[in-house]
Amino acid sequence: MTSEDNAFKALLDDYIVECLPLSERIADQFVELERCWRSGEPADELLPAVKGTLHTVKGNSAMMGLTPMQDVAHALEDVCVLLTREPDARGESSAALLVEGGGLLVDLVRTAGAGDGIEAAAAFGQRVRGFLAQVGRNGSAAAEHADRRKGDRRSAPRGPGTEAAGNVVRVDFRQLDTLLEVLGEGMIEHSAVNEAYRRLMRRVGELEELSDLDRAVVALEKTMKRMEAVVMGTRLLPISTVFGRFPRLVRDLAHTAQKRVRLVTSGGETPMDKAILDRLSEPLIHLLTNAVVHGLESREDRVRSGKPEEGVIELRAASHSGRVMIVLADDGRGLDEAKIQAKAEALGLEAAGVDSGNRHAVIFAPGFSTAEQVSSLAGRGVGLDVVARSIHGLGGTIEVVSRPGQGLSFTLSLPLTLAIVRSLIIEVDRERFAVPISHVAETVRAEADAIHEINRRGVTLWRGDLIHVADGGELLGTTERADSPRRFYIVISSGAKRRGLMVDRLIGHQDVVVKGLDPALGHPDVVSGTTILGDGRVACILDAVRILDQRAAGAPSTGATERRMSA
Repeated sequence: MTSEDNAFKALLDDYIVECLPLSERIADQFVELERCWRSGEPADELLPAVKGTLHTVKGNSAMMGLTPMQDVAHALEDVCVLLTREPDARGESSAALLVEGGGLLVDLVRTAGAGDGIEAAAAFGQRVRGFLAQVGRNGSAAAEHADRRKGDRRSAPRGPGTEAAGNVVRVDFRQLDTLLEVLGEGMIEHSAVNEAYRRLMRRVGELEELSDLDRAVVALEKTMKRMEAVVMGTRLLPISTVFGRFPRLVRDLAHTAQKRVRLVTSGGETPMDKAILDRLSEPLIHLLTNAVVHGLESREDRVRSGKPEEGVIELRAASHSGRVMIVLADDGRGLDEAKIQAKAEALGLEAAGVDSGNRHAVIFAPGFSTAEQVSSLAGRGVGLDVVARSIHGLGGTIEVVSRPGQGLSFTLSLPLTLAIVRSLIIEVDRERFAVPISHVAETVRAEADAIHEINRRGVTLWRGDLIHVADGGELLGTTERADSPRRFYIVISSGAKRRGLMVDRLIGHQDVVVKGLDPALGHPDVVSGTTILGDGRVACILDAVRILDQRAAGAPSTGATERRMSA
C-alpha cells in the first residue's frame, strides 16, 4: 500500500468517526418526526436541526469525493426544505421516505470506502424527485430548488467542533489494549513491592530507612491509581454509541409486527468500556425484539384493555457503585404465568416453589420459548438463554420483573470494565481466591451455632432470611484440607440470589488484573479468570453467578458443617 493510500485511509477513518454519529442522529430524528406526525404533533423544531446536520454530512462527503453519501444527504435536505415550507405535505408517506433515507445514509457512511451504494443512492434520489413532483405546485418549486443545487459540490463548513477536533488524536483501540496490559503488569509489580516491604517490616521492625521506603510505596500506589483512572478513561465511551442504533431498529420491528411503538432512552451519557459495549449490542437487540414482538399487545388489544394504542419501551442506563445498570422496560402484557408454567413442566424444569425473586428465572433456561408460531421475528428456537449467557459472559447479571397486564422489565448489571476488578481476597485450605467485591454482600464471622443442616445442605439466618451456605473447600475442590474450622463465611449476591461460602481467612481488598484462562485448562464451573497476587502466587477469580446457580453443588455433607464449626 502506497503512502497516498495510507493517507486516504486515515482521512476515511476520520470521516467515519465524525460523520457516523451525525448520520445516526439524523436517522433517529427522522424516526421521531414520523412518530410526532403520526400523533398529530408538528415537531417544527426538529426539521431545522436535522437540516443543519445534513448540510454538514453533505459537505464532508463532498470533500472526500463520496458521491453516494453526498447525493443522499442532498436529497434528504431537499425534502426537509419542502416540508418546512409546506406543512400540508407532512404525513405518513413523507415520513417513511425520510426514515428510509436516514437509514440508507447510516449504512453508506458506516461502509464508506467499500465502493458500494451507488445504485442505492441513485434509486433513492429518483424516489425523492418523484415525491417532489407529486406534491403539486409546491413540488415544482422544490424540484427547481433541487436542480439549482444539483452539481453544487462546494464543501460545507465542518461545524463548530472543528477547532476542538484539532486537539483530538485518533488511536487504534489495540494500542489501548496494549497500554492496559502494561498498566496491569505495573499493578502486579507494585503489589509485589508492597508485599516485599511488608515482609521486611515484619522481619526487621521499625527503621528510619524503612520509613522512607514506606512513603515511596504509598506515593507509588497513588500514582498507579491515577494512571489506572487515566488509562480506563481512554477506553470509556458513552453508552449512547450503542443506544443510538435502536430507534430505527424498533421502528422497523414495529412496522413488521403492525404495532405502534415508541422507544424512550435516557442515561446515554453513562460511560462504559468499549470492550463491553462492543458485545452489548446483540443481547439488547434480542431483548428489544422480544419486547416488540412478545411484550407489547396489538393495537386492538391495547385499546380494549384501556391502554394507549402506542406501546412504550424504555431503555435507560445509570452508574451505580462502580457498575452500570441498564433497565429495559415495556408497558405491555407482562409474562403469561400459566403458559410459562406449562412450558416449564413440559421441559421438565422447575418453575414453581421458588422464591419471588427467582420465580421467572426459568425463562432463561436453554430452549425455553412460548412462541406458538415461527416467524421472521420469533419462534426460531433462540430464546432468552442466549441473552443470559452473553450477559454472564460479560461478568454481569440479568433479572426480570413482570407486572401482569402492566409490563415487563429486565435489569442488567454490568461491570464498568472487564480488565481490572476490585476484589476481596479470601483463603480456603491455604489457597487464595479473588471474589469481585460487587458480588460480596457481607463478610461474617462464623459462630459455632450459626450454621445448621437441612436436607444435607448448610443454611444460616442472614438478615432475617434463610440462605444456603456451602463449604468453600468442597465447592472449590481444594486438594489440601486444613484441620482448623472455617472461621468466616462471605455472602455472595447477584440480583435477588444470595449464598454463603465458608472460608478460612479474609485477606483484604485489592484491584486485580484479570488474566484469561489457558484453553488447555478448559472452563472450570466456578472460575471466570485468574490473577497474580503481590507474592507472585496465581489466584483464581471466582464466578459469583455460577456459584449461585449451583444450587446443590458444594453443600456440606452430613455432619461436615458441625465439624467445621466446632472449635
